[in-house]
Amino acid sequence: MMAALLTPLERWFGRIALGTSLVLVAGKVLLTGALVTSSIGAGLCLIAAVSANVSRKRRRFSAQRENPVSGLPNFEALRSQAPFGSATVVAAKLVNFEDLAAFLPGEGSQQLVDQVARRLALACHGTRLHHDLDGSFAWLVPYYQHSQIEGHLAGLAALFNAPLTIGELRIDVAIAFGVNDEFEGSNAQRLAAALVAAEKSIRTRALWTKYTPRQKEDAGWQLSFHSQLEDALAGGDIWVAFQPQYEIATRRLVGVEALARWTHPTRGPIPPDEFIVQAEKSQDIYRLTLFVMDQAIRSAAHLRARGLPANMSVNLSATLLDHSDLVGTIRVMLTAHHLPPETLTIEITETAQIENSRQARQTLAQLRRTGIRLSIDDYGTGQSNLEYLTEIEADEIKIDKRFVMTMRDSQRNFEVVKSTIDLAHRLGAVAVAEGIEDAPTMALLEQLGCDVGQGYHLGKPQLFSELANNLLASPHSRTA
Repeated sequence: MMAALLTPLERWFGRIALGTSLVLVAGKVLLTGALVTSSIGAGLCLIAAVSANVSRKRRRFSAQRENPVSGLPNFEALRSQAPFGSATVVAAKLVNFEDLAAFLPGEGSQQLVDQVARRLALACHGTRLHHDLDGSFAWLVPYYQHSQIEGHLAGLAALFNAPLTIGELRIDVAIAFGVNDEFEGSNAQRLAAALVAAEKSIRTRALWTKYTPRQKEDAGWQLSFHSQLEDALAGGDIWVAFQPQYEIATRRLVGVEALARWTHPTRGPIPPDEFIVQAEKSQDIYRLTLFVMDQAIRSAAHLRARGLPANMSVNLSATLLDHSDLVGTIRVMLTAHHLPPETLTIEITETAQIENSRQARQTLAQLRRTGIRLSIDDYGTGQSNLEYLTEIEADEIKIDKRFVMTMRDSQRNFEVVKSTIDLAHRLGAVAVAEGIEDAPTMALLEQLGCDVGQGYHLGKPQLFSELANNLLASPHSRTA
């Protein structure tokens, strides 16, 4: 029995134990026939005890590598396999799996998983399907089938176009795939990479996404984002650009927008959308916003002292409206630089949801009582409903540049711009058009009665020193 417990023979333990027991019984029968007394009870008890212990160990080991819902091997079993080698790892994620699991009554979750597993099994090509508790699945595709992956995933997506029937319910299920075909890395790393790609497919609403080395670099950058942001703020890699805004009818300078910029020492210029979204995820958006706010208020005070009382606009993430000390901090900045509150405009992006409506409304009310102007930024790309306009009693509405830049070529976008201008005026707000790239667009906006314009045709985002020099060089520079 000790020999049977050795690693090379362990998988044959059951047969060895049974064979040993039969040999003992046969030996006792033969010895009894030869009138020889023998005792095998203790030996059989030992075999039974060891077998029970081995069976219990195997069940525990199996439970650790088996999904209790589907009965399929889990991701731990997949990670413990021999190295994947040239095989491609494919991961599949159910969109909103947690919502589905919470909604389905009784054994609905079990039926959901069973039906999804049956459909996915069609693409496993002889390899085992693995299932994790968060609604994720994964399998391996042999190297010689790499060229067929895209077709197989498209076929699977077509299977999920049909709803699942669970009891009396018909459930629509969306699924997204991630693919990792790199040969480097451990099993755990390659599986994790495929899951990251699947998550990206969900965010981008793509059928499938292949994990790339660029994503690996981005993941490393995101994991150290907080410390890199700290270094960038201290080292001057994050700076503020200023873009002028002009009254369309008179071509007179009426405002400036402060825009955050990041020039990374190795990655180069990082798109604002990329690092601002990451700052919101890592809770660094508050410090970043205060940095931009301070620079903007300081610059507005400088222009005012030079005889250019232009309004200064600063973007504010809607997530920051939950900070109870936000208004007080802005007041301190305004007082420190002797800038009237009405000179500052805070732009709130329409694409962001106001999570804590009670605190958000209190913050918005405090900002208005202070005298600070409010603006809805990127209007037309987010909620786009009257409820949002009632939550934010805006002094101005900024039309998203995607509509402005294409309004001469698209009748629909022209109507969006026209109706937004009319809506702003009916609400007593100023209509601001972003993304003015040429003179014909400027002329068309003037015909529609748009109040303020902003874009490369009027002035690019630039360092404050450049903006101040251009504006102060000549009185004529104050008009576009």
